[in-house]
Amino acid sequence: MQTTIQATATATDADARDIAEARRLADQLKAMNPDGMGYRFTVRRYEQVVARLGYDPIS
Repeated sequence: MQTTIQATATATDADARDIAEARRLADQLKAMNPDGMGYRFTVRRYEQVVARLGYDPIS
C-alpha cells in the first residue's frame, strides 16, 4: 500500500518525465518536415503526452 506522499511523488515523477518527453518531441517536430516520414506519428505521440498531462507544457 502506498502512502499519500509516495503516490504524490510517483505522479510528480511521471509528470516530470512527460514534460521532458513533450519538450523533446516538440524540438523534434520543429526540425521535421510536415510532409516527411514520421511526422504524424510524432504528432500523435506528442498529443498522447499532452493528454496524460492534461495541458500543453510547451504553449
